[in-house]
Amino acid sequence: MSVSKSKNLARKLDNFAKEAKNELNNVCGSSLWESLGFVFFDQLEDSEKIAKANFYYGQLQIINEIKFSI
Repeated sequence: MSVSKSKNLARKLDNFAKEAKNELNNVCGSSLWESLGFVFFDQLEDSEKIAKANFYYGQLQIINEIKFSI
């Protein structure tokens, strides 16, 4: 992969990560989930919020794995 494609991919992954973190902050009402991880989601009262939080947390995990691979 060329350097420019690699930088472009890294920038896109950063944007996806930022969006996922923003959504998690909105769903959870704070950034406390960052220190507690997915265990924090069990404290949410609404099952729809729990599902959304798990979805975005999963996205973050995938993004981090991809970043580690490149």
